[in-house]
Amino acid sequence: MTETSNEAATSPGDLLGELSDRPLAETVLLALVIFLAVALTSYTIFYAWERPFTQIIHGMVFLHLGLSLYYLHLAYERVVKGTSVIDGPIVSRFDESVQRLVARVDTVVCLATVVVSASVGYYFVTGYSRLTGDAVLLGYSTIDLTLGLVVVVIALDATRRAYGWSIALVGIASVFYALFGSVFPGFLQHTGLSTTDVALYGATQVERSGVYGFITQAGAKYVAIFIMFAGLARAYGILDIVLDLSQQLGKRLRSGIVHVAVLSSMAMGSITGSAAANAATTGSFTIPMMQRQGIREDFSAAIEAVASSGGQIMPPVMGVAAFLMADFVGVPYVRIIQAALLPALLFYFSVGVAVQFTVLRHGWTSDRGEDTGIYEILFSKSALVIVAYFALAGGAFYAVRQIGELSLVLSGSATIGVLLLGRFAHGVVTTSTESGVTELLDSIEQFFQARYFLIPLAVLVYALAVMQLSALATGFYTVVTLIAVMYVRDLTLLIIGDESEDSWVAGADDGVSSPPGLRSTIPKQLFVTTVKTLRGFMKGALDMAPLVGVLAAMGVIIKMLTQTGLSGKISLRMVALAGGVLLVALILAMLTSILFGLGMPTPAAYVLVAALLTSPLQELGVAEITAHLFVFYFAMLSAITPPVAVGVAVASRIADSSFLVSAKQALRIGIAGFLIPFALVANDSLVTWTVTGTPVAAFSVFIGVVALTAVTIGFDGRHVLGIPHRFAYLALTLVALYGPVLSKYIGPSTATTLQVGAATIALVGLTLAQLDRLPDVVTPTAELRDR
Repeated sequence: MTETSNEAATSPGDLLGELSDRPLAETVLLALVIFLAVALTSYTIFYAWERPFTQIIHGMVFLHLGLSLYYLHLAYERVVKGTSVIDGPIVSRFDESVQRLVARVDTVVCLATVVVSASVGYYFVTGYSRLTGDAVLLGYSTIDLTLGLVVVVIALDATRRAYGWSIALVGIASVFYALFGSVFPGFLQHTGLSTTDVALYGATQVERSGVYGFITQAGAKYVAIFIMFAGLARAYGILDIVLDLSQQLGKRLRSGIVHVAVLSSMAMGSITGSAAANAATTGSFTIPMMQRQGIREDFSAAIEAVASSGGQIMPPVMGVAAFLMADFVGVPYVRIIQAALLPALLFYFSVGVAVQFTVLRHGWTSDRGEDTGIYEILFSKSALVIVAYFALAGGAFYAVRQIGELSLVLSGSATIGVLLLGRFAHGVVTTSTESGVTELLDSIEQFFQARYFLIPLAVLVYALAVMQLSALATGFYTVVTLIAVMYVRDLTLLIIGDESEDSWVAGADDGVSSPPGLRSTIPKQLFVTTVKTLRGFMKGALDMAPLVGVLAAMGVIIKMLTQTGLSGKISLRMVALAGGVLLVALILAMLTSILFGLGMPTPAAYVLVAALLTSPLQELGVAEITAHLFVFYFAMLSAITPPVAVGVAVASRIADSSFLVSAKQALRIGIAGFLIPFALVANDSLVTWTVTGTPVAAFSVFIGVVALTAVTIGFDGRHVLGIPHRFAYLALTLVALYGPVLSKYIGPSTATTLQVGAATIALVGLTLAQLDRLPDVVTPTAELRDR
């Protein structure tokens, strides 16, 4: 989904002038897009606070508002860009006059769909009581059934427009399978559903329909508020700050900018939830910087693609699919965070080690980097001071909250007061009162320029992990905190820094600046911040709008598969095909998850494979959350799996490298990610968390991942590895990752001892290799570098 051109890039003083300079049709459509986008975000925040009606009605309202916004924005783009939005292989062959005609017709179709979607939504929402009451007993009218089919068609069309034909064809195929099931062979055959059944199960039977089902409800209730939080973060410039902080860290590491790509993609991917969007956003910055460091084009594309794909499993936000997983499994969202934490750390640990080994092997270290190691950075004086202040903040908050029994807002305010007082006292003790005030003001200014986003993130983590609020309530408090912090930040910098807004308000990706020569005032600054906030509302709604259609389409697909009985048949067939062997079932689930994930956004792929594949895995003894994480992991990894590999495709275009070569390097860097899900099944304590089992499993698997990375990269950090050394490390890797599988043959205690022993041997070998202390007989004799 593209951004809305330059409509939000104007300064407050030029806002009306910018609108008046546009053609009338464009101005009207832009005003409607802005109004509807801001209204959608405002409504989402209002529902999170007030919850005036049931979840299903909220899902219906949200769906039709989102669809209306999506088609309205498409119409606006067609008016602004004309034939440049026509990319169909058939239409593009005709001359420009035909393409203009198609663009105009499509604009009319989009506008008509806006009216139809809004009208149908009004009909179903206002008729909810009848549709769930009298109509169930007396029967549905022809209008009810017709409008139900209309909603299904709109959802599939919106999916096609937003994400291409891959998901749309699956949706269309599911409807045709439901209608003509009697003509299919073998176990695929069923009696067939009527058009009335498709309308009922698709939308009209609202409480048990596909379009308005739990997937759409989960999207409206959980997903939307966090995507809109991401929109605000972009408008406020927080993602740029994350990139800047990552670059500062990268300058102090020997590997240079490569870990900037990993860290920034991890942070942004957790919020955006899209490998392609993440690669496009962070890759546009990190890939050129990696190339300037000397990293080859195919490797720079591969590093960014792999790092971008994993953000979707990184807590606390985990993109979109985690909220759907919580609904699937029926557990609190915080339980999903707990289960996904170690797998996510494993993935990014493996990626970090892989890029480190790659950079060292090829000699692509940063010339600007200091000789400071990661341990010196972590335990430097400045780092310890930061840790001390965080400890002080946590202790002060706990004391005020628990002992003083104050509200959340008052406790947070008191904590900030304690920190400020401590900073002032530090300045007074070290210098003087005047210097203490100066140091305090400088600290406040530096914090609000670079790290103010830590406050809403702390609220997010505290609300989820400590207070264990619902995802909706957590999202609400996080969004409100972010908005409040932004107003305080802007006013504080204005008062303390005495700066005009054109020097520091820019922040966002397309900037907000004031006309030169005008001095900032508090009322004007409040207006500027309000404009940025509304821009964030608009960005969040526009990011959410295309996802609304695909969630509804996935609901239709799942409903058709369950009503025809196909999902149950696939489960039985899969168990039978595996012959009761868990490994075979896991491999089949892996292949199916990757296959369904090719070309699909991860949430859509996850929903589909979760409905089909988790049940047979559970029948073979896999815990429910582990089964869901298993298929989710591979749906995520489809972003770097050829032949589609959307993450690699985006990154390779930015790096100007060969897609296939970049995909090969991405598989080498991310190969550990394909084995980690199997390790989760073998070491269930990594997901379920036990007092004794989790530390042992975490130690063994983390070391196994390092050894596996050495095998795939062919480098141990100091030496290029030959075939014998690779085989030795591979054997240790398999035992360290999958040792518990042997427990039914040699006993749990022996299996655990064997697993820990293999991990220890691998750790000792890798450590001695770094120190060049390996005995000569086992020291790799290959050359030190492959340049």
